[in-house]
Amino acid sequence: MSDAVLVIFGNRTAAEVAEAARAAMYAGKLPGQRIEQLWFDPERFVSHDRPRLEAAATRISYLAAVSDEAWRLRIDEACQQAGWTAETVIHPTAVISPSATIEAGAFIGPLAVVSSEARVGAHSIVHIHASVGHDCQVGAFCSILPGARLSGNVRIGDRVLVGSNAFIGAGLKVGDDCRIDALSYVGRDIPEGHLVSPRLPRPVKRTS
Repeated sequence: MSDAVLVIFGNRTAAEVAEAARAAMYAGKLPGQRIEQLWFDPERFVSHDRPRLEAAATRISYLAAVSDEAWRLRIDEACQQAGWTAETVIHPTAVISPSATIEAGAFIGPLAVVSSEARVGAHSIVHIHASVGHDCQVGAFCSILPGARLSGNVRIGDRVLVGSNAFIGAGLKVGDDCRIDALSYVGRDIPEGHLVSPRLPRPVKRTS
């Protein structure tokens, strides 16, 4: 029986997270453990994956590397019920301020920046070349996609997706369950449950 295994759920992003985890282990910034990439199917997880993994390791940690926040929530709930531990993976090339807080289950990708006094919530993703400015607060189960920029003192609620190369201006607030499409410029507060897109003249209420 191996001592520990890190289960990374997902597909393409999971492969990136697995590579980052290996790099972090090699750099001595993450405890050494076997890494397994796994697609999450609720029934298979209960009947096959969980028993197999628990028979093979004394400690199991996990990270949900999927962009769909609803599936990330389901994965987290299943793993919490199993008593597994949420793992945080930070790529060695990421720049993390000593005063920043990265909560459990988060992924900080290659060349990403999390600045002073910023907080990245549990199970959130800050992807490659994305930046989180000083004093920002990013909620739980968020996705800050490649190249996205949060200026200083931005407040992001839970389950928010900020698309690639989007920009959110200083001091603004984005409510829970919002979606900011790629290449969007956000220059005002966005109420919860809204969609912002460069294809639309103004934010609209999300329908899904």
